Amino acid sequence: MIMKLTREFVEERFGDLSKLDKELTRFSKAAKDLSSRHPRLVNKYPKRWVAVHGGKVRAHAASFNALQKQIDKKGLPRNRIIVRYIDRHRRAMILPIRR
Repeated sequence: MIMKLTREFVEERFGDLSKLDKELTRFSKAAKDLSSRHPRLVNKYPKRWVAVHGGKVRAHAASFNALQKQIDKKGLPRNRIIVRYIDRHRRAMILPIRR
């Protein structure tokens, strides 16, 4: 079945498109910033998980589960952070974060 995507259909599921555009732009900028800082992060947080919010590393841990606990303890908004494993060998990871 082919469905025509209308503005109303998309906004019903994702909210105001101008807000969505701003959020995606913010996320893209933050991800690029994180990638550009990767060499420094490798030296400071080797083989650790980091949570970046507002352009700064706000939490880090040896395991993903431990990082999630720190994120919650610090009250960081899960929908506004970038989580990355810092390793000398870059790899792409897509991880679901559940409550």
